[in-house]
Amino acid sequence: MATKKGSYQKPTLVCRDAVAHIAAATKILSITKPPPMTCWVARAVYGESDPRWLLFRDWLAFQAPAWLRGGYVRHGEGFARLVRGSALLRGLLRPLMNRAIRARFRI
Repeated sequence: MATKKGSYQKPTLVCRDAVAHIAAATKILSITKPPPMTCWVARAVYGESDPRWLLFRDWLAFQAPAWLRGGYVRHGEGFARLVRGSALLRGLLRPLMNRAIRARFRI
């Protein structure tokens, strides 16, 4: 589509911020080990080498309801042990966590 010289055309961004977050998360994972006692359930659901657990952690820190964040802090470590041992729980939680990530990063 041709535009007239000097006319303004609004720039289009396609998932730019999300891609930057994923790239940063991947870089962090490649040079560090996951911090202890953080996002136990997300790491159990996605695996420690998958950067989506860091994206979920970001959602949990900045957009999750306070009651969920508080419950996650209090009971997350024990619940993660159950999740690690249950493919059914991982299968139920992954779509919910994916939805939270998509909402946070608009992807």
